[in-house]
Amino acid sequence: MLKNLLKKILPKTTLKKIRPFWHGFLASAAAFRNGFPSKQLVVIGITGTAGKSTTVQMLAKIMNDSGLKTGYVTTVGYSVNGDVFNKNKISLSMPSGPVLQSRLLDMIDAGCKYAVIEATSEGLAQNRHFGIDFDMALLTNLHPAHLDSHGDFESYKRAKGRLFKAVSASMRKEFFPAKIIGLNLDSADFGYFAGFKADKKFAVTSALNEEKSLMATAAGIKNIYILEDIKATAEGSNFKISNQEFKIGVPGEFNVWNALLAASAANMLGVELAKSAEALTNFKIIGRMEEIDSVKGFKVFIDYAPEPIAMENSLQAVSGMPHKRVVHVFGSTGGHRDVGKRQEFGKISATYADKIIITNDDVYESDPVKIAEEIKNGIDAIASVKNIEVKTILDRGEAIRIAIAEAEEGDIILITGKGSENFLVLPGDKRIDWDEHKLVETLLR
Repeated sequence: MLKNLLKKILPKTTLKKIRPFWHGFLASAAAFRNGFPSKQLVVIGITGTAGKSTTVQMLAKIMNDSGLKTGYVTTVGYSVNGDVFNKNKISLSMPSGPVLQSRLLDMIDAGCKYAVIEATSEGLAQNRHFGIDFDMALLTNLHPAHLDSHGDFESYKRAKGRLFKAVSASMRKEFFPAKIIGLNLDSADFGYFAGFKADKKFAVTSALNEEKSLMATAAGIKNIYILEDIKATAEGSNFKISNQEFKIGVPGEFNVWNALLAASAANMLGVELAKSAEALTNFKIIGRMEEIDSVKGFKVFIDYAPEPIAMENSLQAVSGMPHKRVVHVFGSTGGHRDVGKRQEFGKISATYADKIIITNDDVYESDPVKIAEEIKNGIDAIASVKNIEVKTILDRGEAIRIAIAEAEEGDIILITGKGSENFLVLPGDKRIDWDEHKLVETLLR
């Protein structure tokens, strides 16, 4: 009640300045109240623009399958020892400090020794991670995102860097004294993150050349994991990590990179690459590049993909599969936040899709018609040189129904924006229960 009142009476600039202090206080107080649970766990934080939650779950599965009891907190929800206890209904990929501390305590009570936490730029900037002693930090990738919130890319990057700073500043634990960071040698921002202090640093790359070797040496990196021989199909991908063969059941080359980082991190924690390969063979996540079974002669995939780079990854994945048309159903999440990505979403979709249905995502208090118009402006910038069928159906359920009803044999329907999330925020900030997986299954039947 007080929170909503403050939102109404205080200017947004004032709220933005207050939030880091308020969330930092809440997180620190919760850590104290719960007896600082992170001191009894090996805590791994994973940040980046895309792939965080998938990498979190891949790493947790590897650890659990290897007999190392692990829990996680991510966009999808939280899990202890491989069992998902609840789905995330609060629309925060990184929950508040009190919730995080409570989840860590649950993990200890269940006998966990490891915790994997998805760390978002917003959560880190607001100090929701205060009171957590991190032992390892991983970066999936970095692309412009959430610029409306952070102001510019450099501020966004510095927010991500707070996780790596937290690792070096965290208390050393007798049972796990090393501080470790994992990076991507192929990233343009490798140098910034490599500058953070750690006892051990490792990196992943698609190919090792003299320039990268020199970069790694200068950063003090001794362990480099090399990705090779990628063969992507609609059913998943085959590849090698440092000569160890892997096969995963989720499509898209971006998921290969998620697996690379997860397996490499597990190896730094003592798990052999062969064990990781075995654990990831049957890895799948509901709502993340998930194909819904269909006997209709066309394929249907649902994916989360709330950011431009994630959406492009998903579209690239389905475009690389045999198809007649790519049909894309999507909106723009975030409401008034990240307004600039609406047109970008439209441009990206129009680059790959043959038919587009613009619909609602989480619109909060924004005007859904205006969101759709701005997405359409992005589409029009590409549609002038490409013949694309475009429809606007703001009712998301109806948009998906029409996409399936009008699909032709050989089509691939890709529905992005919600994926595994189990809520939908309608105009006027009205939240309803939502299960995209179940909806698509029902419509296909």
